[in-house]
Amino acid sequence: MVRTFSRRLSQQQDPNRVEPVRKPGLDLLEKDEVKTKRPSMWNIVLYNDDYTPMDFVEFVLKTVFHISTLDALALTLAVHTKGKGIAGTYTFEVAEQKQCEVLLMAKVEEHPLRVEVERV
Repeated sequence: MVRTFSRRLSQQQDPNRVEPVRKPGLDLLEKDEVKTKRPSMWNIVLYNDDYTPMDFVEFVLKTVFHISTLDALALTLAVHTKGKGIAGTYTFEVAEQKQCEVLLMAKVEEHPLRVEVERV
């Protein structure tokens, strides 16, 4: 039995054949230049209380904030006399991490040190 085709073999469509899809009217769009913004900065503020020893505050400033001994002592005295002082200025994530470190150290030593993060 001979089978005849009404169209040429080249014109017949093969369902397994993969051809690229051509969509007319697609062009690349040009983007405007995106300017990145600087991240907002946050202060870490230490508050004075009557129960936390000054030696502990000085130790925290030296270990967590990497402040020199003289600067840590000066900041501790400023916090003691003025009621609060800024330990450092960082991006939000870093400031939040340092606040958690200080609060954990204070909790371990059973001191009620108050530390807050405030926007600059």
